Amino acid sequence: MSDLANLKFRTRVTMVIQVVNISKGYWRYVSLCTHIDKGQMEFEQAAAMRQSWLTERTQNETIITKVAIDESGNPLGFVHLVPIESPLSAMRGKELWVIPCLTINYHRVYHNIRGSGVGRLLVQACEDYVKQIRGKGLAVYAYSGDMWFMPAAFFKKVGFTHVLNTSNIWVRKWAGVDDPLPLVKRYEYLPVQGKVVIDYFWSPFCLTSCQEVLNIREVVSEFRDRVVFREYRSDDADRLKTCGLVRALFINGKHANWGYAAPKEEMRNALRKLLG
Repeated sequence: MSDLANLKFRTRVTMVIQVVNISKGYWRYVSLCTHIDKGQMEFEQAAAMRQSWLTERTQNETIITKVAIDESGNPLGFVHLVPIESPLSAMRGKELWVIPCLTINYHRVYHNIRGSGVGRLLVQACEDYVKQIRGKGLAVYAYSGDMWFMPAAFFKKVGFTHVLNTSNIWVRKWAGVDDPLPLVKRYEYLPVQGKVVIDYFWSPFCLTSCQEVLNIREVVSEFRDRVVFREYRSDDADRLKTCGLVRALFINGKHANWGYAAPKEEMRNALRKLLG
């Protein structure tokens, strides 16, 4: 596999964008999930965890990562690509490849500053790769409304269509193949008498999930044996097949969602309340 995907794009402001395969100079950028332009140093430990995991997976080629750069080599965004059989796809199906994450620099995407062509070129790089290995299409989870991550409007614009009766799945196919299906989610709460129980399903694939598990571990350690913490890794294919949960936090069997990553002080307050 060459280091440079044969893709270039000249924007209306004469900036030339290229898409390259991940290399040493871009690992920190990708591991920080483009938050590098925000200077959030609290993500450094989580990013190190994510980078260690990503480099191992990339060496085994179970995950493909491509980076968009400008003419000076500055990163502008990246995309991950996995076969649908991978637990990272969070889908069921065959002969398709899934884009579990595509993002441009954090400030730009979060504040809805778009139109540079970076996202479109990253999707094109994914399509070229999948066609080269004779895959039959791409699939994504994409979201409507005010969700800035993986917006459905963008994927519709670049040729994806919504799969009906499934959860936010969009596809772009160029050969005959069945539509993918979402995972079947299963969770059973197993209480421990006299204890608060935390069940957390997570994967080192996601930066904020890495941050969240670090937060949970720290808070749980403060409560010693009064809290039982059970971690479940969703990047394990057998585990994911059993539960169908990619990322979820349950406290005493009830779903807890702080949105980004469970904040430590709010978790402490929740546990104190449950412990009386």
